[in-house]
Amino acid sequence: MVIMRPIPILTRGLVLAIALLFLSIDDLDGFPDASFAATDKDEGKPPLRVFVLVGQSNMVGHGILSRVNETTGKQMNATLEWLVTNVPDEYGKLRQQEGQDETNVVDLIDSSGMAYDEMTYTKRDHKTQWTIRPDVLMACNSRKLDDLSPHATTYGNLYAGLCAGDPGQEDQQVGPELGFGWAVGDALSDGGDSPVMLLKIAWGGKSLAVDFRSPSSGGTTGPYYRSVIATIENTLSGMKDKSFPKKSGRPLQLSGFAWHQGWNDGCDDNMANEYEKNLANLIRDVRKDLDMPNLPFAVAGTGMVGYDKQQPHRRQEVVDAEMKVANYPEFKGNVASIDTRPFARGPAPASPTQQGYHWNGNVESYWLIGQSLGKAMVDLINQHEQKHPINAYSYVAYS
Repeated sequence: MVIMRPIPILTRGLVLAIALLFLSIDDLDGFPDASFAATDKDEGKPPLRVFVLVGQSNMVGHGILSRVNETTGKQMNATLEWLVTNVPDEYGKLRQQEGQDETNVVDLIDSSGMAYDEMTYTKRDHKTQWTIRPDVLMACNSRKLDDLSPHATTYGNLYAGLCAGDPGQEDQQVGPELGFGWAVGDALSDGGDSPVMLLKIAWGGKSLAVDFRSPSSGGTTGPYYRSVIATIENTLSGMKDKSFPKKSGRPLQLSGFAWHQGWNDGCDDNMANEYEKNLANLIRDVRKDLDMPNLPFAVAGTGMVGYDKQQPHRRQEVVDAEMKVANYPEFKGNVASIDTRPFARGPAPASPTQQGYHWNGNVESYWLIGQSLGKAMVDLINQHEQKHPINAYSYVAYS
């Protein structure tokens, strides 16, 4: 029987997990170890790699899947519908091909939804025209602005529109998770034999200086930081048997943390000035609180305004801070920063909307952000595993 050194998991009850949100992170005990042994069916198979995606509204995702120009009656530029039609070599794969099953039913919970620890989970199993990745599992929080509940509420297999947009916008918008999932799935899933999972935890309008503030930055630890840590622990400790039962025989391996955030901090001089310090502390504290000191960490810069010199200097200051942290000696080879300014596209009519703070709703922008994050994450994993060789039957955690 194959046993791996697992990710730490929270073994206490849900009531205690919720109570912990009201405590300082300094009051939290270390997360105890536990082993997930493979069943006979999964004996010798690699673990389920889990990637956490965190941020504010642009991690929530506001790329428009389909929108028709009311004047011309034509699909607006850079919606996903427009991209798969007009740039098929790159984006055609995102639409279901003839003969594929249109129903997202792989590895989902009960069709009626499921009550677990007094929480109701939503399964996404309706028909969709977009390609479903059976090798990329997806879970996310509710994305309601004031919902700090430390658990994921939606599960399914990755497709365009799953776990994106604000509440009420499900299956209408998309975020970085799509490009990220395709990048890590193509590189790591081994044709489905080594599936991956994305856990997205995001809320709109949240700052690193206040909402996601981590303990080492001093002052009051942000409630959204506490919720992120608790959500990771609660989701992973319960997902195997409750959420994706067909994967319950595999061990879990938390393999990376992706970050895309910064607009709110760029609205305030003081927040922008301390962004570099706060981001470095976030990386350190996430690793400390998850007991994974070398957890790969990929940062996508806040580049939605491109190189517009008319923007306040503080926006450039945040981008510069995001780029600098990967150069810290302690983060060499385990943190990557992506300059996303080349992915910025103009407002409508070049894009579906004129919301520059949401990448103008341009799906290409969100795809490129996610794809770059995913590729950077794969590079970090490869660097780590070259130094710590593994084989098909024995895996190391990032500690």
